[in-house]
Amino acid sequence: MMRQLAIASILLMTAAAASAQPEPPPPAEVTIPNSRRVEFVSTVNGHRYLLNIALPNVPPPAAGYRVLYVLDGNGYFGMASDAVRMNGNAPDVVVVGIGYPDSPEFVAQSLAERGPVPERMAALRPVDIARRRERPYDLTLPATAEQIAAQTAPGVPPYLPKNIGGLDDFLKTIEQDVKPRIAAMAPIDRTQQTLFGHSLGGLAVLHALFTEPGAFRTFVIASPSIWWNERAVLAGEAKFAAAVTSGKVAPRVLVTIGADESTPPKSFPPGTDAAAWLARSRKIDMVGNGRALTERLQAMKGAPGYEVADYAAFPHQAHGISAWPAMGRAVEFAFGR
Repeated sequence: MMRQLAIASILLMTAAAASAQPEPPPPAEVTIPNSRRVEFVSTVNGHRYLLNIALPNVPPPAAGYRVLYVLDGNGYFGMASDAVRMNGNAPDVVVVGIGYPDSPEFVAQSLAERGPVPERMAALRPVDIARRRERPYDLTLPATAEQIAAQTAPGVPPYLPKNIGGLDDFLKTIEQDVKPRIAAMAPIDRTQQTLFGHSLGGLAVLHALFTEPGAFRTFVIASPSIWWNERAVLAGEAKFAAAVTSGKVAPRVLVTIGADESTPPKSFPPGTDAAAWLARSRKIDMVGNGRALTERLQAMKGAPGYEVADYAAFPHQAHGISAWPAMGRAVEFAFGR
């Protein structure tokens, strides 16, 4: 009897000890090795930004690391990091994703500046609302209320003029606040820097090409929203052409597009004005605008070093997915040599 009681006591003690053990921690989130996060306030416009930075896993070349700056960094940083690191594609490239933080300060500032939240965003997290409203501000040129209404898709509430048009200050922020931070973090080859942007980001890169053609060696203009405000971005093309033909600048340029970006959908949601949507789609003409831009850039006779790649149209790719093949083509064009 005593032996049975002892065994039972040991079992009870063992069970009690096991139940007292803390629960194992939940699995950690996936991270990108050798990467950094830097949040800062722009000295140009006072807005908050987040840099996601992937540093190379190899020693720097004698001239320093090459750099790939990626707009819409919250979404495209991961694929850009994989594109340069995998398969020895471009192991000496620093990837810098320029996006927005998830801090309460960022959310509060955005909500205060942008005004009431549109009904279509009401179910989103506050940080996602803030990011979605800061993006069109940073990546577009100014437009009046009438111009905005004329280009807005049927059934979609138009932007407020105060919530767009901050592109010039955003590009200044890259020059004054972003580039110095990267140069302080690692040795950089300032002659081998690339800017990548898709959609409104492609519009931003095109504007940077026309207004700051010496700021980067390579400009990757993926699915650019050239249609914005009656193609206002093209106002800078003549000045850029003069700088190229005079030999003052000699950038490298790649324009990409998803071949299905101008293809009408097979069906529309109930209540959609299909005729109005199709008329707007024909006016926007993503594929045609990109092709015409490439042809004009290629026709410019510049100094040695000026290079415009053939128009890259990816079969069976619509607008939402075309950034992924564009990134692969960008890495090959910018760093493959």
